[in-house]
Amino acid sequence: MRVRSLAWRPFRIPFRAGFATARGTLTHREGWLVRLDAGDGLTGLGEAAPLAGHGPSGEAAGRPVPALLAEARAALTGAPLEAVAAYVDGLAAPGAAAAAVRCALDTALHDVLGRASGRPVASLLAAVFRPAVPVNATVAAAGAEEAAAAAAAARDAGFRCIKLKVGMAPDPEAERARVAAVRSALGADVALRLDANGAWSAAAAVRTIRTLEPYGIELVEQPVPPGDPAALRAVREAVAVPVAADEDITSEAAARRVLEAGAADVLVVKPAAVGGLRAGRRIAAMAAEAGAAALVTTMLEAGVGTAAALHLAAALPAGGPACGLATLPLLAASLVAEPPAVRDGAMALPPQAGLGVTPDETQLAAFAGAAWEVAAGHAGGR
Repeated sequence: MRVRSLAWRPFRIPFRAGFATARGTLTHREGWLVRLDAGDGLTGLGEAAPLAGHGPSGEAAGRPVPALLAEARAALTGAPLEAVAAYVDGLAAPGAAAAAVRCALDTALHDVLGRASGRPVASLLAAVFRPAVPVNATVAAAGAEEAAAAAAAARDAGFRCIKLKVGMAPDPEAERARVAAVRSALGADVALRLDANGAWSAAAAVRTIRTLEPYGIELVEQPVPPGDPAALRAVREAVAVPVAADEDITSEAAARRVLEAGAADVLVVKPAAVGGLRAGRRIAAMAAEAGAAALVTTMLEAGVGTAAALHLAAALPAGGPACGLATLPLLAASLVAEPPAVRDGAMALPPQAGLGVTPDETQLAAFAGAAWEVAAGHAGGR
């Protein structure tokens, strides 16, 4: 098989409600759907959707996604399909956009290979994979009562793990009161993890986490700003709650730095942040070798990116932390027909081969560009 064409289509999807984190409130999710045509009716989908502010603040911005995709199209059109993996591995451009493009190309390649072999993408990543992945619900409501109500609703829907966004409270007592309200609403049998998105200094993180320890916290994601493994390690060594690195995990090299520093008990692996499914799989293996756990989350992508993260999560061994994949309901559209859904706190792999998702033309018409860009200065139909 050869690369017949590479096309992409921009999208912009509003959140159903503003999604608040310590880094600000998101109102829309933007990105590009990518389509790789390998001929003989075989196409694969990817999603390039970098998220502003993910990773260390000093990280290079790099070139924009469309320019990187145009370069990939020029290099890959007519090349053997296996050249896509080599291109992804050799794309050393810095920045979140380049990582997202690597992920989109890697995902589209795996989708084609899965469809060609009649197998799910997860089976291409691991000999043994899970048919369904336990997932957490995410609660971002700022008020204590609102957060407690959202957590209780997620529990009643079957979730056994709730992730609460923290670091937004005006003072430690307000933070404690909000976490206490959520724990009270959940009861003792549902896991509660916190995600600070790098909101605290090391000293503030230690004080706050120690205050919150009585509420049975499963883990705390990224308590300090990314880019300082020593600070993350200082927090980890000072508190009883396991510490996870999230925004720090932007590449295999970054993950290695965190592990070598002894800075985290858990690595949060986002395919779009680390450059694809194969890179994510290697980071998870690296974590296991170091005695750390790994969990997979989305970057609040649409349906293609979520399906890709699901397949990576399914390739990880059972028994690890719940994964952060249940984010599609936050968006007004998924852009795919029959997107992966959560039932009883788990997300099952689609029954179809490859990623198992196909574009929804009605949603594309509402939230994406008018047509697929198939050549410079030219747009074509599907």
